Formats: sequence, structure tokens, C-alpha cells
Amino acid sequence: MDAFVATFHRRNSTRRVAAVLIALFAALGLVGCSDDSSADAGFEGLTSGQRVYDRTGYSLDPAQTSDIQRRLENLKSETGADVIAYVRELDADSDDTLDQVEDLQQRWVSAAGVDQDTAGAILINREPGKVDEARAGIFLGTTYDDGNVPRDEQEAIVEDALIPPLRDGDVVASLRAGIDRLGSDIRNGPPVTALDRFADGPGSTWLPWTGSAIAIIGLLAVAALFRGRAKSTVPEHSPTTIRPDHTTDPAFATALVHRSVQPSGVPGTVLAVAAADALAFEQDKKPGKFDKGTVRIRLLDRTRVRGEVQQAVWSMLAERAEDDVVDGDALKKIASGPGATKELVEGRLRSSGFVADGTVRTRIALAGLGALGGAAAIGGITVATSGAPTMWFAVVASALLFVAGLSSAIAYSRFSVAGLDAARPWEAYRDGLKQAAKDKDESVDLNAALPDIVALGLASFFRKRLDAATDPASDTPLQAFTPPVGANYSSGGPVVLPWAAFSGVFVSSGSGSVASGGGAGGGGGAAGST
Repeated sequence: MDAFVATFHRRNSTRRVAAVLIALFAALGLVGCSDDSSADAGFEGLTSGQRVYDRTGYSLDPAQTSDIQRRLENLKSETGADVIAYVRELDADSDDTLDQVEDLQQRWVSAAGVDQDTAGAILINREPGKVDEARAGIFLGTTYDDGNVPRDEQEAIVEDALIPPLRDGDVVASLRAGIDRLGSDIRNGPPVTALDRFADGPGSTWLPWTGSAIAIIGLLAVAALFRGRAKSTVPEHSPTTIRPDHTTDPAFATALVHRSVQPSGVPGTVLAVAAADALAFEQDKKPGKFDKGTVRIRLLDRTRVRGEVQQAVWSMLAERAEDDVVDGDALKKIASGPGATKELVEGRLRSSGFVADGTVRTRIALAGLGALGGAAAIGGITVATSGAPTMWFAVVASALLFVAGLSSAIAYSRFSVAGLDAARPWEAYRDGLKQAAKDKDESVDLNAALPDIVALGLASFFRKRLDAATDPASDTPLQAFTPPVGANYSSGGPVVLPWAAFSGVFVSSGSGSVASGGGAGGGGGAAGST
């Protein structure tokens, strides 16, 4: 019996110990799972007679505390706002501070028995060990959140009043500025800026209609200027793969199509010279794992070069050649612009009467009208969003002027009627080659058309065909990439190079944040950081 009693007591004691341990672990688990910001947000000792709390012990001296207390009491008597100010040391971000200042307002309502709709709280969380780093937040009841101190103004109080003095560690100046701004807002509403006054005055009366009228006049001017452009007298030709003539240089042909000298005219001319066996392509950089290598050019026979443009391109190559060889890096530089061909092609365009006089001034005027519309649209948006909704009429009209002016300046041709007429057959040739590139069943003589394909910027459309035509196993390799018969090379001689090797050279060429939110108990707030 005694043994049974002893065993019973031991079991009973074990159960009690286990129960205590379970309860202890459960309590620790609840503490570990609790939200850190909520745990740190406890505001003890709030009383109805005290509105200022300095839990740091050093942020406010007694005289400063009394001054802030007096200001808050005056705020209550003058506006009805029951506001509390609380300063402490806590490492918290802007979002945490916003949650905590809302909790402070709710606790103030409960402790002081004040009206939740007119209660407010200002919280300053000072970074422990740092004088010039802090977070500040404000939370107000619905009377002010829905009234003269809306959410964006609460953010302004934080950023413009509370935060700046805290960057110097001046807590009392921060609270004074915040309370003064809050009192002014409650009595008079948010500060009215010059832009707000402008939006309420001219921005809502005569300016929208004046701006709209100016934009409409600008649109009419754009239409009148654009209508005065040269127009071709020749109807559009049907797309064709037959070259209009066999004497026009590829560089000049692409200048007709694009209305100006193009860098792509240089590699097009190089291919034409290569097809005449005046030069040959050799391997420069060997093919790698991810590329086909690059080419270099060996200059062979200048007597085969024909025409001023080809002579200019030969001279460009010869200037960068070493022992009659131009390496890949030098070729890339040559291919980056029209070089010496620019003067020749541009001079021919002008001497042929293909460029109209005065087009530059007209295009500048169109671009200027577009820029005027863009500036007016930006200014109009600023005024409209400041409280002048009628200004949106002027914004829309100005935006239309912006689009019309710039697009017209881009589309306005510098060519004369003669130039546009001369370009027609070459445009049809360009379109025909492009269509043929997309149609597998349509054959194109690549040997004849290759210089034009490159000069007109169509190489990417023919890439598969060009890869096949430059394959070493091809039965009919491109003439421009075939070694000239009887050419004398110092080492190895040229090889049939892949198209990618040629195209790789010639063808490709805050200091802080603001958090804002609504509260569960009604109202709103804001918080920010230094």
C-alpha cells in the first residue's frame, strides 16, 4: 500500500511538472510567433492629463515638454483635436511606424476617453545610438482625415514638418513644426501653393480655351505646311526584281530610296568591286564556338574599279591597308559611315535637282510646332492635376499638336518632285526584292543583286539564301566570295567564307520613404524616415 501511494505521488508530481513545462513552452511559442512591431508598440502609462511622453529620457527637457504640452492643449481648445505626442527609442521602418502610430491613437482614445473621430497621435521612433536617424508618423481621426487634413497632407506634415528637424536630432523643433502645420491645416485647410491658385484662377477660366485655340491653330499650321511638300507625279510602280538600270551605283540607289546618303552604300559598293575581281575576301578571325569569324580584304587590281563611288571606296580601303590587306577591325570602322561617298552621292543628288530648297526650314518649323505642343501638354497636365479639370481640353489638343508636328517633320521629304519621280523605280525594286526574299519559290540572281540587297538594307531578309550560297559545299558559290582566277597570294590564298563572317564586319554593326494607410478604427495616417 505504501509503495502504491509513493508511486501515485510520483506520477502525480511528474504530471504537474509536465503540465508546467508544456505551459512554459506554449507561452514561449506565442511570444516567438507574435509580431515584433506589435510587441514593440506597447504604450504604457497613458493618462488623460498628459499629452507629451518622452520615453528616451533625453529628447525633451522639462521646459520643452511643457511647451509641447501647452501647444497641444491650445490645439485642443482651438480646433477640438485631441492629439498626443510620444517619443521613444526603437529601430522601426516607416511601415512599422505607421502601424504603431495608429495603435498609439487607439490606446490614447481608450486611456483618455476621447472621441476617436477627433483623436490624433504623433509618434517619433529614434534610432538607438544614432542622433540624426529617426522615423516619424501621424495618425488622425476621420473628422480630419476626411476633412482639412487628408492623407496626402498628412504625408506632407511628416515629410515637410516632422522629418527635417529630426535629421539634426532636434525633436522639439520637429514636434513644434508638426503641431503648427496640423493646427493651420485644421483651421484653414492644406497650404495653397501658387500653382493651386493659378489652377483655381486662370487655369480654370481663360487658359484652357486659350491653350486649346493655340493648339488648334498650330494643327492648322502643321496641315498647311505639310500640304506644301513635293509630291511625285509618277504613280507607284509594281514591285519587281529587275534592276531599273545597270549603271547606277548601289550607294546612289539606296540614297534615292531613303532620301539621303546611307552607310550601307559602302558595303554594297565593296561587294560590287569584289564581283569585278578587284579585291578578294580572306579569313581574318577564325570561326569560334559561337561565331563564324570575320573577314579581311586583299586589294588586287584597281584598274577594275569603275566610277567615282567605287574609286572613293577603294581609296578608303587603301588608306587602312597594310601590304594591300585591310583587316576586320579596320573594315568595321569603314563600314560605320558613308565616309568619302557622302560628298559624291549628296553632290549628285543636288546637281540632278533631286533635293528641294527650303525643306530644312520647313521641317524645323514642323518640329518646333510639335515641341510647342509637347511643352503645352506637359504644362497643361500639371495645371489640370492641380485642380483645373477643364484644362484637359487644352492638354488633348496640345498632345495632338505634338504628335502631328513631329510625325510631319519626320515624314516631310527633302526631295523635289524630280527626286521623288526618280526614286519610284528604285522603291519598286526594293519592294520586289523584299517580297522575293519572303517567297521561297521566287528566284533571285544573288550574284547580280547582292550589292543592292546589302545597300538597300535587305540582307537580313536573304540571310538563309546567303548562308546557303556561301557554304563551302555549295555548287554555285557567290561570285563576290569566289577567289579570282590566277590571283597571287603570299600565304594560303582565299577560301570561300560564310556569309556570317562578312555580315559580322559589314552588315551588323532617396533618402527615405513615406508610408500611408487607413486605420482599422477609422481615420488615416502617414509615416516617414530621415
